[in-house]
Amino acid sequence: MADSESIKKMLRSVLQSSKSGVSISSLQSEYRTLCGEAIPLKKLGFSKLEDYLRSIPSVVRLDYRMGELKCFAAVCQETAHIAELVARQKNSKKCGPSKVINCKMRFKASNPYMLNGRRYFEEILQRRITQLLEKYCSGMWMSKLPEVYSQMFKQKLHPQVLIDIEKWTHICQVEKPPSSNRADRLIYPPLPKPPTVSVKSTSSPTASPINSSTAIVPISSCPSKPGQLATPLNPPPVPKTRVFLKERLELLSKYSGGLWAHALPKLFMDTYKMPFPEHVLDNLFQLLDICTVEYPLPHDKNRAILYNTSRADMESTDGQDNQQCSGHTLPSGLEVLSPVVPPCLVVPSEQYPSVLVTEAKSSNAVTIRYVGVNYSHLHEAMEDVMASFYSQSSMQHPLSNPTVGQLVAVRGEDGDDLARAQVIEIMDSNKVKVYYMDYGLSVETSGTNLLHLHQDFLSLPFQATNVRLAGLEAFSSHPSVLSSLDTLAVGKILLMETLKSCEQNEVPVAVLYDTSEEEDLNINSTCLKALQDKTMNNPLTVFFLFVTNVCADGIMYCQLPSRGNTRLKKLLEQTEVYFISQMTSDYLVARPFSGKFCLARYKGQWARVEITSMHDNRVMEIVFFDFGVPATVEVTDLREIPPLFLKDFTLIPPQAIKCRLAELTVPEGDWSQEAVLWLKEATLGSEDCKMKIVKLDEHKGDKLVYMYLFIGVDSQELHKSINHQLDRSKLLHKFSSGGTGNTHNTNKYSGKPQVRYISLSSSFFQLGQNMDVFVPVACHPGYFVLQPWQDLHKLVVLMGEMMLYYNQTGKTNTVTQIQKREVYAAKIDKNWHRVQVKAILANGLVSVYELDHGKHELVRSTLIRPLIEEFRQLPFQAIAAQLAGVAQQQWSEEASMLFRNHVEKRALVAQVESVHQMSEVKGELWACRLTVYLVDTTMEDRDLWIHSIMTDINGELSSAA
Repeated sequence: MADSESIKKMLRSVLQSSKSGVSISSLQSEYRTLCGEAIPLKKLGFSKLEDYLRSIPSVVRLDYRMGELKCFAAVCQETAHIAELVARQKNSKKCGPSKVINCKMRFKASNPYMLNGRRYFEEILQRRITQLLEKYCSGMWMSKLPEVYSQMFKQKLHPQVLIDIEKWTHICQVEKPPSSNRADRLIYPPLPKPPTVSVKSTSSPTASPINSSTAIVPISSCPSKPGQLATPLNPPPVPKTRVFLKERLELLSKYSGGLWAHALPKLFMDTYKMPFPEHVLDNLFQLLDICTVEYPLPHDKNRAILYNTSRADMESTDGQDNQQCSGHTLPSGLEVLSPVVPPCLVVPSEQYPSVLVTEAKSSNAVTIRYVGVNYSHLHEAMEDVMASFYSQSSMQHPLSNPTVGQLVAVRGEDGDDLARAQVIEIMDSNKVKVYYMDYGLSVETSGTNLLHLHQDFLSLPFQATNVRLAGLEAFSSHPSVLSSLDTLAVGKILLMETLKSCEQNEVPVAVLYDTSEEEDLNINSTCLKALQDKTMNNPLTVFFLFVTNVCADGIMYCQLPSRGNTRLKKLLEQTEVYFISQMTSDYLVARPFSGKFCLARYKGQWARVEITSMHDNRVMEIVFFDFGVPATVEVTDLREIPPLFLKDFTLIPPQAIKCRLAELTVPEGDWSQEAVLWLKEATLGSEDCKMKIVKLDEHKGDKLVYMYLFIGVDSQELHKSINHQLDRSKLLHKFSSGGTGNTHNTNKYSGKPQVRYISLSSSFFQLGQNMDVFVPVACHPGYFVLQPWQDLHKLVVLMGEMMLYYNQTGKTNTVTQIQKREVYAAKIDKNWHRVQVKAILANGLVSVYELDHGKHELVRSTLIRPLIEEFRQLPFQAIAAQLAGVAQQQWSEEASMLFRNHVEKRALVAQVESVHQMSEVKGELWACRLTVYLVDTTMEDRDLWIHSIMTDINGELSSAA
């Protein structure tokens, strides 16, 4: 961003888009999503995000919610209207500088309900939504509205409706839950006030906290939602009532979108002509063996939604959870002395859930709690019932003779709060140590605070659970690892990635990330690096060096003579001998993850690497951190470090230091490719390099050395330095925008590509032929792009092979003579694509067309490579098309948007009406233009022909005009 005021404006926009606030742990990623870059804390003079936020109270308000620090927009009256607009316009895709320029007709921001100054559709839409909500009188999720609308009225719902519907208070009500795992908003007609939840008192000290008229079934029904209560364990006093409810509540299967709990009595009466036992609504978690209960509004416990749960799903979940629990150790480390143990906690479905780290006894026993509504609301509801139940005088007798391992209810020091715990130590006659099973921590308390834990409160899974951190197994209790965990993780809310299990019933293996700062921090790899012996670092007092890599931005990686370098070479030689005597396939990496340390081949020898990112389980990015060289490899290229050498390898710090040539005037962005090539040829492989250090920058342990570099000279006169030679060459200010050859590179694929196109037979497309297609791009009915479905898997394989080839060391040095209309490989958003050059622009930019995806992009000339013969065998997959059955015309914005909503990013059936051969290249798939009918076959009862929708919408628009 240009200045601090611009940053404040964009930060306010991020916060205004979320009325429920943004977690401080995810604020940087949210900001990056909107702006394309993180908040530059260092430039603003701050090292911590929280410190910066507290310095701008006019923009951000910080508040703790459910134990989590959240950021809210401090919106002033003058900017309230801006906040509303930003909140409506923000989407979930990464923004940043847009490169896509493919649409021949671009959508302009206008009111989609206006046409020639007159409103249309709105009354029809409102009437239809009223009709829809009459059918769904108990309300529905906003995310379900387009699907249900389409099913009822056989038309797509205009996306603007989801924005404007909040204003239509005369036909519906919209609520915005602060957070939910299902949707952002709820829509329903005016509803009666829900019944008040009350807890019925009992007189017997052994009475159940659940009303006796609704019996409780065994705990075998395990929850299917994260954090969900299973039903308590008491045998049913009135079995017939329970069976009766189970049979009757099958009616929930008719409401796939869920049913408001307070609407159940009326529906029950209308269906069965008999009253519903309303006292069941007082304690909804006793229904959890029959249905799923969800609270969409975290601060309103009187509103709940019921979802049908099939018996098959429940039995499947039971078996899975029982299997998992049998092999898991509780975070307390003790066995439970109880005939009943709660079910295991079900992990959330998202890839990176937020967790609170409560304790780290070792890296193999890190205790976490999932943070989120589904992991707190039912727990809070249960503790509320516990507090009410144990507040009765008959239930306040302390537990006599507690034993280690026993599950108990523990009263807080203030006498009001109740929590589930396990006795872990009897300290004296009136002092015990207990472990809070839902909070993951141990405390000492008086024996008078221990109460008998009723079995009805054992239906909810314990909320604290253990994970072990990947890559730290061999150093799980090392003091440096424990110290790092205590500093970086304990007491913080982090993101967690759970890795795929290799063994049944093993404790989940995870990677933790701190995303609160400008750069994400991998906790696992940071803990591993804490083990390094600093005495083996590169000594900056030695001035002889060996250059190992030169990057596109001018950063150089160099090795210096050091004790660590000598020890590393010896270890690698021993590893080479060890692998010769072993089956190296026995050391294949079975469970790769970001931050993992392992081995890979570099210039014919084994070298240490760190996995930096994963594209899938097969292809990943690595860095040879002793050389500063990145690469893309397959998982089969990696090997585990043999246990015999693991400790020694871990102790040695990375042997490549990061350097930059001092006092060079460099244009913004990457260096010109000519300058990088010149510097590589001058330095790589030279054994007579010396440096003169100008300054050393150090940020969070990352060092950057600014130096003068001298090659083959005895003196250190600055005018003889590589710095001055490069500056005098003027290569830094050149751009490889075409016309620059490479006379030094002998790679057989360098220079102008030898263009070869795949010829296709004239009968490739037959009139009337039906073909499965995917539509990656749609502008309007007159122009969209198809991909043949049958070859999409081949394209995925091809792109993986291209990534491996072009990212490999030695394949990135080619300078090509870029020519208009020729075909190349280009790197776009970390992937390599087959492209055709459309125009060569100024400042090293090239306009290209993606031949497999049908998009136009702007890329730097330094990211373009020759497309080798191997990658030309698969025909280019993007086929231009227009819709048959409609008159070709200038399509309106509204019609174009409707068309895109129906076809873009969707799999459809295309029926070929005609084939038009473009004159540019004859006989090529990508040079064809098809006229096709498009058919949506996803509906069970009928096929939806897209041209009929467009014909109807054109008629409605014309009559409205």
